[in-house]
Amino acid sequence: MSQYDADCETHKATNGRHYLSFVVDGPADTPDEFELQPSPLEYERLKEHSAGAEDAVGQVPAVYDEGWAIDWDALETASDD
Repeated sequence: MSQYDADCETHKATNGRHYLSFVVDGPADTPDEFELQPSPLEYERLKEHSAGAEDAVGQVPAVYDEGWAIDWDALETASDD
């Protein structure tokens, strides 16, 4: 499964919940974007390990398998380098 960079384009916070939308430059037969409503713990992991944004969610690795998803293992591995 190929990994792609997903850039956080929109971040909204309502009543303690985070709503994120990501844009992905992936294969032509896949959607260009996806949305995520991470748990508070997942949001903190995204903020801590994403690239290109200070104190926010920036670029994260994503994979496509019948829908886009964050590649959590790759996210944490990349930031450990």
